[in-house]
Amino acid sequence: MPDKALATAVLPTSDLAFKKILASNDHKSVTQGFIKDFFGVHVEVDDIHIVNPYSIKSYPKPGKDKSQVLRETRRDVTIELNLADVTVELQLYRDPAFVQRSFYYLADLYTHRYDPNPDGVDQGPARFAGLRPTWSLSIMGQRLIDDHEAFHMNILADEISGEPFLPQLVRFGFYELTKPDPNPVTAKWRDFLLTGVAQADDPSYLREAASIIDYVNLSPRERDMVTWQQKNADYYDGGLYWAKQEGIEQGIEQGTSQAKLDAARAAFRWGVSRDGVMAITGLDAATVDQLADELVPTS
Repeated sequence: MPDKALATAVLPTSDLAFKKILASNDHKSVTQGFIKDFFGVHVEVDDIHIVNPYSIKSYPKPGKDKSQVLRETRRDVTIELNLADVTVELQLYRDPAFVQRSFYYLADLYTHRYDPNPDGVDQGPARFAGLRPTWSLSIMGQRLIDDHEAFHMNILADEISGEPFLPQLVRFGFYELTKPDPNPVTAKWRDFLLTGVAQADDPSYLREAASIIDYVNLSPRERDMVTWQQKNADYYDGGLYWAKQEGIEQGIEQGTSQAKLDAARAAFRWGVSRDGVMAITGLDAATVDQLADELVPTS
């Protein structure tokens, strides 16, 4: 018999829930716990400044296709601390360019404070004075590294001696939800991210995270968004099944244009929605709309 709690849980890996958990000004204790568990440092709540805070107002009104989507941001979650700037990215489904995108976001966050012309001076070390340590964590629903470790946190170090470069300006981590996690601290986050349920003996910040995305605590608009996003996820999962049947999944993973176009046409034939086709193939809206028009029979 299915667990009643799991049946009604909102998955933290949906865009809305993920941002509400880690980027809410009203729930910075959750952000504080996340930073402590994954980056190993304690920061005071007052030291946490969320650059792109969650708000349901970030969702535009439904367009002609009746979809509601979170406005695209350059990074999922961006946090400023006294110690460092932090970026957290989530990619649940397979994306061939996710690693490149994650490193781009880290580099972009690190360099955005660079001032090429401080105080009217064209050159000199003052250009680099604003650069700060930057930390990033990418949470992935795909396997990245061929080992048994779910969590990898990397720093820049000498290849021969293994000694870290000082100061430690960059830390970049990957957390793979596809692997079991032997670390009891981060494993609690893994279980929560996969189920949306916090256990009674979990830290208070994880129980708070579960509470704020509990379906009964969501606003009507948030409930509509969660339902729409879950439907899109179902389309994606169903799309992977028929993609295997038609022998084109490998082509999608490799990112070949023709494979993506073939996948989109097949998806429409199987009755997948426009948004589901975009989620499965990664094609842009204009291309998907064009393919849909091509498949409409002419009188």
